[in-house]
Amino acid sequence: MRMTVALEALVVAFVVAAHVQPSRASEGPWCSHYFGTDYTENCSMRSFDMCIAETRGAGGTFCSPNPRYHAVAVAPGTRRHQGASPHPM
Repeated sequence: MRMTVALEALVVAFVVAAHVQPSRASEGPWCSHYFGTDYTENCSMRSFDMCIAETRGAGGTFCSPNPRYHAVAVAPGTRRHQGASPHPM
């Protein structure tokens, strides 16, 4: 009986883990790439200018479009409220 419950729990955990998608909340349209002692990629850049500012002065760096970024389409005629803060404190 205990083995059956443990096996069922393992199967449920595997199914749930297989369907979990990585968070894309921090994904931006631009990636900064760093080459030093190891390779690092930061794809949270909201603009090309932000990416350039992030990589400026560091040798072996460059910016490229983020292939995983998908912009959210906004329906025509809809807009954010003027007083709304995009990041609540």
